[in-house]
Amino acid sequence: MSVSPAVDKDTALARARAAIENRTKYIESLFDAAQASADAREKVADANRAAERANADHAAAYKEALDAGWTVAELTGSGLTAPTPVGKKSSKTSKRTTGRGAPRRRVGAENTTGLDRRPDDASSTTPGTPSEPQTSAADAH
Repeated sequence: MSVSPAVDKDTALARARAAIENRTKYIESLFDAAQASADAREKVADANRAAERANADHAAAYKEALDAGWTVAELTGSGLTAPTPVGKKSSKTSKRTTGRGAPRRRVGAENTTGLDRRPDDASSTTPGTPSEPQTSAADAH
């Protein structure tokens, strides 16, 4: 393969350097964004540690006030709130239990026949409720 005589070496190198420079801008931008993200995560971690210390100080001061004879009602009446215990979730309990109880009913499923259902099971109107035995003329003999 021969080199085209219309392009000299300096022109080819200049084009290659320009292409590399253009692509390098994206790496620089990516690096700056990653650094900003890491800095922000570190600030969040610092703020979380500061909040934990402040919560602990609040709990200690509240306990000291109670130990000094103040009542919860007096403190609350003064506009002071009880500290939130660190590491505790809200008191709401999940209504959902582990696993799923009855399988969800598909709309129109009562008239469909799946692989695990026999055609006479499709006549059941309530999922999970066995249908009455079907008798036919052949069974009566």
